[in-house]
Amino acid sequence: MKNASTITAFIISFLVVGSLALVFLFLGNREDEPAATEPAAQTEVPARQTVTPQPTVDPLTKEDISQQTATPSSVVNLNSPQTLAQAIAKVIQDRDVDTLKSLEIQQAVTEAQSRTIRELMDARHVRLSTPGITSIGANNQGANPTARYTLNFSSGARGYLDMKRNDKQQWTLDTLTLPSKQDLAKDKAAPMAMNDPMGVVSSFMDAVAKADFRTARKFVDGARVQDATVAGLCILFEEGAFRLREDAPIKTAYEAPTNAGFFVHLQDAQGRKAGNVGLTVAKKDEQWLVAEASLDSMLEAYTKRQGAGDDIFIPIVKNPQGGDSLALFFGFNEDALSKRSERQLQIVAEAIKMDGGKKLEISGHTDDVGSERYNQGLSERRAAAVKAQLVQFGVPAERIVTKGFGKSQPRRTYSPTADEGARDEARKENRRAEMYLDF
Repeated sequence: MKNASTITAFIISFLVVGSLALVFLFLGNREDEPAATEPAAQTEVPARQTVTPQPTVDPLTKEDISQQTATPSSVVNLNSPQTLAQAIAKVIQDRDVDTLKSLEIQQAVTEAQSRTIRELMDARHVRLSTPGITSIGANNQGANPTARYTLNFSSGARGYLDMKRNDKQQWTLDTLTLPSKQDLAKDKAAPMAMNDPMGVVSSFMDAVAKADFRTARKFVDGARVQDATVAGLCILFEEGAFRLREDAPIKTAYEAPTNAGFFVHLQDAQGRKAGNVGLTVAKKDEQWLVAEASLDSMLEAYTKRQGAGDDIFIPIVKNPQGGDSLALFFGFNEDALSKRSERQLQIVAEAIKMDGGKKLEISGHTDDVGSERYNQGLSERRAAAVKAQLVQFGVPAERIVTKGFGKSQPRRTYSPTADEGARDEARKENRRAEMYLDF
């Protein structure tokens, strides 16, 4: 019995010791393996990747990079000629290479035009004045309208931007005309005139707006347009404070190989519409000149001021002998010239001095108040006052003929039943002196 117990105890001890040995053996093997929850990065094998060969390309040039990186903000709106002209002025004034590049990309300028603009940018003495551009006019005839702007340089020189709308309804620079390098380098240069229909109209109206009779006459066919008309137009502009309309003042009515017609739209000092001037230009010996001038619309706008009580009278009147005469007006029972009349006579004096072989006829007139004898003397004194002022401005006395007509030739009459107000208005217009320039 004792032996049986001993044997049983031995067997149990053996099993316990064996089990422990197996446990230790199992744990030992687990320590030699990497932990399942934290795999070692260095033991991972990356997955195989397939690389597709790419075709080789030439490196991008600076021009390619510039074109590909153009931002939307540098794109120029080409829906109007104004924005294109402003962009070109900005390029020149600010040396704005990015905007010029955008114009090239959008094909708004050609390569040759771009090179010319770059030359201006490189010339550091070239600057634009304020404003840098001025709208001259437009031709809306046909499928591809055109527009012209000036480039105004600080030297006084002037360039021209002629633009055309293409079939995509975008405006492009058609022709770029620049002054000479000498004019650009001067401190003061005369604006360049374009010898084409719109260019002549523009130069003529620029001179008229400055009351510069001498320059305006250079653009006129003297055989078809009287000096009195040109001088009267200068006076009208100054007297009525007329201005050329800011946006495309010159509009083409028609254009043919040897003649063209235009409307020049005007505004007053407050920017309101103020009629227009109709001009016809014709080609004479390869030179375009103003051949006809219609002032009816301008005169209508001018005379409306009388309705507001302003004593302004039309300085251009029809002469019984044909053509136009210039008129100066006087106060009641007066023969002294006003400051306004003296300024008008300065313009007339310029016209007379430019043609040394012609005479000037001055006729004096009065209203119907007073006796014939008194009014005859008053009319003669008025004509003499005009002559004296012209002589003071340098016109030779022997070239001036004066006459007095008293109250015998009223410019405006009134009905016997007219009230006193209507009679006064008529009498104001009859107190005058008329000058007939027999040129």
